[in-house]
Amino acid sequence: MTAAAERARPRPEQLPLYPAKAWLPAPIYWLYRAWRTLATGLCFAGFWGGAVVFGWLWLRILALWPGTRVEKMRRCQRSMRRGFRLFHFVMRVLRLYRRVSPVASLRPGRTPVVLVANHPTLCDVTSIASLFPDVVAVARPSFAKNPLLGQLVRRCGFVPLGMHVLKECEERLRLGFDVLVFPEGTRSPRGGGALQPFHRGAFELAARAQVPIVLLKLTCAPPALSKGLPIWKISDRMALLTIEPFATLEPSQLSADSRATCRAIEQRYREVLGYDGDLP
Repeated sequence: MTAAAERARPRPEQLPLYPAKAWLPAPIYWLYRAWRTLATGLCFAGFWGGAVVFGWLWLRILALWPGTRVEKMRRCQRSMRRGFRLFHFVMRVLRLYRRVSPVASLRPGRTPVVLVANHPTLCDVTSIASLFPDVVAVARPSFAKNPLLGQLVRRCGFVPLGMHVLKECEERLRLGFDVLVFPEGTRSPRGGGALQPFHRGAFELAARAQVPIVLLKLTCAPPALSKGLPIWKISDRMALLTIEPFATLEPSQLSADSRATCRAIEQRYREVLGYDGDLP
């Protein structure tokens, strides 16, 4: 495909959310919409209910089994990954949401890496963690303190934001885990149709730990579960999230100034995702 044709293709956020409305009779269409809304709500209710049972019961049982701290963390992660896969399997069967990746591994070698990604949907973390092993994410402090998700976050090695976040992330890298960071800090606005300004924490972490950075491009078509798009506004068609690594930066390629690296990579994301204009 030529560059001109690529630019002419509609972006994911430009695809219509409700194409079925144009050809289905109104009563049938609204029943169809009601079913999709209900199914989405039930999926997330099941997710939160499962998080309670998984975090407060099953992970505590796993923690009683003998082994080192790292072995226990990996054991918990394997169970978490199965739970996330079940969640995504149900959403795929109901034709709500599906995640795919063209690669079998995000890690270019055996060395742990910092994974940097844009953040178009609510299920980006569960999607990546269900497809790839040994990934821990930087999480909001509210998740670590959440009575439903707190046990899962802590026992699976996820790192809450805070004063010691870089130190804890460096420790996870030394233990052999990849660290996933969304430098926007929150979901992208308008169904992934724009980027929030990047924060430099991921790039400072890679510079300190001297590990590669893998840049991930996440696209969701049509938009779903994004910032400013309520859960009940699920598309008429199944949303497809594609997780695609598009560059690996070795430590020798990183600037000593993490702010400069942050700004350069944000601009690169804008070019890769097709957003016009330079940074302000």
